[in-house]
Amino acid sequence: MKFSFREIQSYIYIIMAAVSIVVFVIVFNNLLVGNQAIIKSGLSFASTGDWMYWIFVVSLIGLILFIYLYLRFLIDAKKFTEIISGSSKQSFIKNLKDLERIAYKLGPAFEKKLQDAKSHWNYKG
Repeated sequence: MKFSFREIQSYIYIIMAAVSIVVFVIVFNNLLVGNQAIIKSGLSFASTGDWMYWIFVVSLIGLILFIYLYLRFLIDAKKFTEIISGSSKQSFIKNLKDLERIAYKLGPAFEKKLQDAKSHWNYKG
């Protein structure tokens, strides 16, 4: 069985966004808030010294990036579903290039849905 990143990309985006937000919150607490209850519980990057600023920046960038990627995935999936579930063959064929691009980007499950839609509309292209 062949493994593909595209099969699990949405899960990876969610997990990486969650990790980024946890690290961001911990470092934000260390740098700006200073809640001693959190620091004393062991959730601290204080031992990293000046590297804490870099961890803060990287976690913020990671948070923004992975939330963007996940939202982009959701928007593409919604657009794909709306076009596929349409009742017009003309609309389907007009948007076929977009559908193929989106299906490739989103993974094998969407490529299969596209093939099913092509057979439903008797598209031979």
